[in-house]
Amino acid sequence: MAIFQDRHEAGEALGRKLLSYKEENPLILAIPRGGVPIAAAVAKILGADMDLLMVKKIGAPNNPELAIGAVSESGEPWLNKKLIRRLNVNTKKIEATLAEKTSEVRNQMKKFRGDSPIKEVKGRTLIVVDDGIATGATLQAAVELLKTRKPKKIIVAAPVAPKSSVEEILRVADEVICLETPEPFHAVGNFYHDFTQVEDEDVLAYLHPQQAKPFEAEQLEIQFHDGEKVLKADLATVKDMKCLIVFSHGSGSSRLSPRNRFVAKELNKIGFGTLLADLLTQEEDKDRKNVFDVDLLVSRTLKATEAGLHKIGNMDLPLGFFGASTGAAAALGAAAKTHRKVFAVVSRGGRPDLAASYFRQVKVPTLLIVGGEDHQVIALNEKAARELLAVKTVIVPGATHLFEEPGALEEVVEYAADWFLELYPHQVVGKAPQENVVHVMEDLAHPIKADGDWEDLIRKIAKSRIVMLGEASHGSAEFYTVRRMISERLIRDHGFDFIAVEGDWPDCQKLHDYIRTGEGKSAKDIMRRFERWPTWMWANDEAATMIEWMQSYQAGFYGLDVYSLFESMDYVMAYTKQVDTGLAKEIKSNYSCFEPFRKNEKAYAKFLMEFEEGCKGEVMESLQKMLRLRVEKINTAHRDLFNAQQNARIVKNAEDYYRAMLFGGAESWNVRDRHMMETLEILLNRKKDSKCIVWAHNSHIGDYHATDMLEEGYVNLGGLAREKFGLDQVSLVGFGTYQGEVLASPAWDGPETVTKLPAAKEGSFENYCHKVSQDLRAPRFYMNFDSEARKSVLGTRRYGHRAVGVVYDPRFEAHGRNYVPTVIAQRYDSFVFIDKTSALRAIPTLKNWGDFPETWPAGI
Repeated sequence: MAIFQDRHEAGEALGRKLLSYKEENPLILAIPRGGVPIAAAVAKILGADMDLLMVKKIGAPNNPELAIGAVSESGEPWLNKKLIRRLNVNTKKIEATLAEKTSEVRNQMKKFRGDSPIKEVKGRTLIVVDDGIATGATLQAAVELLKTRKPKKIIVAAPVAPKSSVEEILRVADEVICLETPEPFHAVGNFYHDFTQVEDEDVLAYLHPQQAKPFEAEQLEIQFHDGEKVLKADLATVKDMKCLIVFSHGSGSSRLSPRNRFVAKELNKIGFGTLLADLLTQEEDKDRKNVFDVDLLVSRTLKATEAGLHKIGNMDLPLGFFGASTGAAAALGAAAKTHRKVFAVVSRGGRPDLAASYFRQVKVPTLLIVGGEDHQVIALNEKAARELLAVKTVIVPGATHLFEEPGALEEVVEYAADWFLELYPHQVVGKAPQENVVHVMEDLAHPIKADGDWEDLIRKIAKSRIVMLGEASHGSAEFYTVRRMISERLIRDHGFDFIAVEGDWPDCQKLHDYIRTGEGKSAKDIMRRFERWPTWMWANDEAATMIEWMQSYQAGFYGLDVYSLFESMDYVMAYTKQVDTGLAKEIKSNYSCFEPFRKNEKAYAKFLMEFEEGCKGEVMESLQKMLRLRVEKINTAHRDLFNAQQNARIVKNAEDYYRAMLFGGAESWNVRDRHMMETLEILLNRKKDSKCIVWAHNSHIGDYHATDMLEEGYVNLGGLAREKFGLDQVSLVGFGTYQGEVLASPAWDGPETVTKLPAAKEGSFENYCHKVSQDLRAPRFYMNFDSEARKSVLGTRRYGHRAVGVVYDPRFEAHGRNYVPTVIAQRYDSFVFIDKTSALRAIPTLKNWGDFPETWPAGI
């Protein structure tokens, strides 16, 4: 499956796919804002005109994702009159929405297009471009609207889309061109390394490059003197310049070195000024020994730097040095000798060993980047790294000395930019960036070498009413073992009343009843009858051991999840049949709406495409009737009524979930986590001052405000709980590991498989944890995050934090697919790290391998 670095790379790939249309002189229409960078790259490759297709979808009143029409900048609406009649949508509501959406489009048009006219589309081949397709509803509406303008042909193009959406768009478009159609399909952003939001300014820059130059540097050629000799330098300044990166060339290269100029241009884009200078005259360059005269190169680098700062007019501007080949020695020497503010040095394929006489004076962090095939230079860099004070070495696999291989120089840019950004504007003398992170973590770490070493963590979290214990996968035995130990301590010593898990209510209710009544052979016997995939999440040795232990304390065990649409329906019908035959008939009549789908949730979801109302009214009516029941009137135990009412609530929320799942995006996730939150509140309200423990994946319990979920419109249980109950009443404990084995599956509804979990990628949070583990010789430790920790790098910077689902392919690790950008100390209150984990031991079940719905997204 293709993973795109960013929208520009995806656009170039899409453009190459569309080359056959070049002769048709197509008009490229971009859906703003995410589709604009893609469309710009396509237009460049095809030599075609580009314009915006500013369109707003009109959603059905009770289902905004279902398009009943669209409006564009022309002011002429397209309406699906057939669907409007079927849904019986109020005409006045449509008119009000049309006016609102038309106003939005016109305001957007004025901002982006100004006085420029709309390009004519009649008789032309149109290629409508977006950065990805989720449901395709907006694009379908856009195509229908374009048809009214009588183009020759309409082609919809995107880098990635689910097959189902492609099929839907093909109903209205002439063609759909898509690079990848992966299944299952989650969010468009999952297929990009960099899915940064496209801002209005970026759109303007693509549309009006002659006017908008957000990243364009002002280029100046300057001169500097060394005695009688005059040398040249190219100075690039940018708006709100953070600092100046001075390039030192070597091995006969000049300021015109194409590789260094490429790196400099990319650094300009992130706000760095750059200075590329000739360090030798043309005559000096003819004598090979001058290339290795480090003292001369250092002197010239310093003179060029002074000239650049003087031209800028800011002698206090922070400096970074970037050296290549023998220029790396010059960069280190200049960093050692200058009296200016230097914060970092980067070497590309360099010879830092030539600056050995300067090593003791180099106080700033140094990054050594070397090609994986540049074996001799690797050895020289390793030698230098042993002597420099603060250093990190990065090997670029497959790259030779000049980094000429495809993508190699781009990797250099990525490493160098991250290094400079990490260190600017704060510099800790004698500490490299990763060492700064590790140093902070080591101060926070509590090594675990005996059972009593958990005491500080347990005492801290026990003060909260709600303790949420996470996991980085659903198949690591140690996560379950540690959570079981913590849970038992909280129940036994601190009065916690129940455990609520990321599991189905009906299955968990069987275990709850076993705890309370002791009826049944064993917890394992109950678990063997679990059917919902993945059964190993709760049918495993660790969970069974805990359930048996809980009998002694009569603690509750409940499921928070929302998947059990048909199972919960069956329970409600069986219950009402026992207590109220009249009500049972009404409930059965309502639920009969689902009979055509034969307990297939996905079939029901597809039914909603044609009949938007579905069974929504019926399940709501049934819930209301169930909630009106009172124990004293139906002669039943309170716990039995509560269980029936909760199942009715699940039916209603599950119907919402499968409705939202059809359209993808954030809403189906949000329905699920809001249901978990609702259920948790109900459980807590059953008993005054009750205290609970939650077991769920890190993705559910780690506060969404501290991840990219917030920008993409997702919420989660941990963040909602903090909002509802307050920070002091909720403790969020994350879990993570560096490597080992994990129980997962290679495909949806596939067999449970013990899979290798490779070492966490360099620069990830788990990689830093591994370094701490090695330094402290502690394979297990935990950290508590207080206000001071949240002011440190752990509370102010995002790190890739690994998340493994029930479906897992280790091959995606190299592409960062399993890593979530996270501000760790904001996302959690505490974090437990286990350096090496083993696969969970599942209990064999009598599972019916039917078409159960996936645990969306990514099996979490």
